[in-house]
Amino acid sequence: MKTLIKIFSLVFVTFFIACSSDDSNQNTNNQGSLTMGDQTVNLTQGYIENYGKVGNAYNIDFTVRSETLSGAGETSAVVYFELLTSTDKKLAVGTYNLGEFSEGTPFTFTSWSESILGLNITSTDKGLMVANGVSIKPTSGVFTVVENGNNYEVNFVGKGVASHYTNSKLVSTEEDIDFTFEYSGAVKSYTSTEFTARTAKSKERIQKKHQILF
Repeated sequence: MKTLIKIFSLVFVTFFIACSSDDSNQNTNNQGSLTMGDQTVNLTQGYIENYGKVGNAYNIDFTVRSETLSGAGETSAVVYFELLTSTDKKLAVGTYNLGEFSEGTPFTFTSWSESILGLNITSTDKGLMVANGVSIKPTSGVFTVVENGNNYEVNFVGKGVASHYTNSKLVSTEEDIDFTFEYSGAVKSYTSTEFTARTAKSKERIQKKHQILF
């Protein structure tokens, strides 16, 4: 009996290690990075959230993140783009330019998109926040979908308004800041309806929770 218990224990441990190894390898095969100024952070996990039809387009958000978001003393990153595309299941291959969500125009991204680089990134009722670091929202640029099969290949080059935070407090803002990101790898797909309870006064619309990241 003891021998059987040992055998089953060994099988379970082996299976657990194998699964952990597979997950690790999956993230290792994903390659990406976010660059703001002289700082670059690797991106290893990709997500797609389908929010359904908006006007003549489909709202499919694309998000990538670093391996950790709140590691002690470790710089993390999140790239989030709110996109309007021409297909209902995935992002169509092509180039996307800045547009308005309410217009529902395919091949556009909105100013609600956001990239964050810093320490301790969290989701709050005010949206994504960083304790110490920078959040940048795009004001111009091009988001490109090169591949949308089993793996995605995407990139962005543009400028934005950067908000700098220290101890979770806004300390300064800068305009026309260059930033880029790229990602090549697997993505997890979700159908989403999750929003915060906060209404954004300037746009009269509620923000998304980004729960898939945490």
